[in-house]
Amino acid sequence: MVTRSPVPLHPVPEWEEKFPWVMVGITHAGLAGDPFDLRLFGDAPPARGRERWQALLDETGFRAIAHARQVHGTTVAVHGALPPGVHIDAGAADGHATAEADVLLAVTVADCVPIYMVDPGRRVVALLHAGWRGISDGIMASGVRTLIERYGAKPAHLHVHLGPAICGRCYEVGPEVFEALGLPAPCRPAPADVRAVLVSRALALGVPHGHVTVSEQCTRCGSAGLFSHRGGRSERQAALLGIRL
Repeated sequence: MVTRSPVPLHPVPEWEEKFPWVMVGITHAGLAGDPFDLRLFGDAPPARGRERWQALLDETGFRAIAHARQVHGTTVAVHGALPPGVHIDAGAADGHATAEADVLLAVTVADCVPIYMVDPGRRVVALLHAGWRGISDGIMASGVRTLIERYGAKPAHLHVHLGPAICGRCYEVGPEVFEALGLPAPCRPAPADVRAVLVSRALALGVPHGHVTVSEQCTRCGSAGLFSHRGGRSERQAALLGIRL
């Protein structure tokens, strides 16, 4: 008989209290000897990857979960009602949106920023995966535009939360990354705060300042037990957002 490890999950307390009708959180490494790795793509994904996705679905109590191969792009997949189970899109998408209850959205991260979006009036949500390339190409604008065009959301009504990611002290990058992000470029590698860039972009898109929150957790130097690519880990945690029944 196989004994399953508990599903390691951090909630987002600010949103759980403000929006009790959404499920919002991010998984973490869990047990030291059995890390809760949710990779499904790339080199040597874990043998228990699919099993862990099913355990995640069982733990959260949602009917279905939607995920896709991520390519640091700006495509946002829109989901209606899905049959029960784990749904991995055959195409690539770095974001997901839905107005459907009981459909859980998921992106995997290990230093990149998970961007959670909700319009409480329209009861619609979006979840985005944002590395520096996606940020540069406009993944934030793509998410906002999807909610506006597909569901009639309004930027002034949107709430945005930037989840655990590598912090501005730990993320040293070259001048080309600063240039791509629209920041003054140093002459040598230096730390960049990508979540600060995303805050600016959210505000420029019309999201009110008081509606934008930022996690204090860093995937590399934080204490939340999160995987970090810069920290030498190949595993991935999953950010989750969905509308409860």
